[in-house]
Amino acid sequence: MEHDLFFNGTVKKYSWSIRTGSEIVNQIRPHPPAYLSGGKLDIKNDIESKFIALHIGIYWGLGVFIIKDNDTVNVMCDSSEMYEILFNNNTTDNQIINDKLHFINQLVNHRNLKIKFQLIKQKNNLATKQLGIDSGTTSGSNSRGFV
Repeated sequence: MEHDLFFNGTVKKYSWSIRTGSEIVNQIRPHPPAYLSGGKLDIKNDIESKFIALHIGIYWGLGVFIIKDNDTVNVMCDSSEMYEILFNNNTTDNQIINDKLHFINQLVNHRNLKIKFQLIKQKNNLATKQLGIDSGTTSGSNSRGFV
């Protein structure tokens, strides 16, 4: 099966949307305080948040059985900087981004996912729309309805 994964983030929260055919699932989460992760996830900019959103979007999609082993995931990226890092599988001088790349690659390899990176315009990013909405209205903030 083929899925389009949209994602976005700010220093305060992140969101993702998974489109499968005509069905769209939206999720949004606040970033936890850095002290809860031992300081490892002290989000300093939007690109770090976007990498977290991508990682968690894939992880969550697998966990609620929307994305399954051997599926194709179209990663819909609205940042050319992020697209270049993902497409070329480059490491950076940012530990959060490198850690997220590692975990994304681990999930992709373990579940034999086919990943296609697509650069999109920000206005076409479904997850961006969720960041302007308080959680609980249009976007889900838990997974109860999916498992």
